[in-house]
Amino acid sequence: MIHFLIELPTWMLIRTFGILSYLTLFVGMAIGITYSYPQIKGHKKGQLLRWHTYANLTGMGFALLHTAILIIDTFMPFDWAELLIPFSAKNNPVLNGLGTIAMYGLLLVLFTTDIRQKLKRKVWLALHLLSYPIFILSMLHGIFLGTDSKQGWAATMYITTAIILVSLTLLRFQLSSRKRQVKLGQSKQI
Repeated sequence: MIHFLIELPTWMLIRTFGILSYLTLFVGMAIGITYSYPQIKGHKKGQLLRWHTYANLTGMGFALLHTAILIIDTFMPFDWAELLIPFSAKNNPVLNGLGTIAMYGLLLVLFTTDIRQKLKRKVWLALHLLSYPIFILSMLHGIFLGTDSKQGWAATMYITTAIILVSLTLLRFQLSSRKRQVKLGQSKQI
C-alpha cells in the first residue's frame, strides 16, 4: 500500500484538487448569492439551495483531498502540524496559513449551516457571510502559492471568478434596494 501511495502523481493531484476545490466553492458561492435574490421563489429556490449545498460540500471534499495529499507528497512534504496550525509551514508560512484559515472558515460555515435552526438568524447570517473573506483567502492562497497561477488560464480563472462574484453581489444589493423602495412606496400610499 505504501508503494502505491508513493507512486501516485501527488503534485498533480494536489494542484488538481486545489483548483477543483476553488472552482466548486466559487460555483457554490455564486449559486448562494443567486439564491438570495428576491425574485427567486418556489421550486427554483429549493433547487438552487440543493445545488448550493452540493457544490459547497464537493468543494470541501476537494479541499480536504488537496490538504491530505500534502502529507504523502515526496517533493515538498508537510507534516500534520504544518497543515493544521496556521502559519507554521516551513515553506511559505503566510500563504499556507491563509489556506489553513480558509479551510477552518469553510468548515465553520458548513457546520453552522447544518445547525442553522439552533442559531439566531443574525448569528447564522454573520457566520455565513464569512464566505466572502474565506473565498478571498482561498483565492490569494491559490494565486500566490499555486504553481499554475502564472499561466494565462489560471490568471483568467481567478479574475473571472472574482468579477462574477462581485457582480452577483452588487446585483443582489441593487435588487434588494429596489424591492425595499417598492415596499416603502406601497406603504406610503396606504
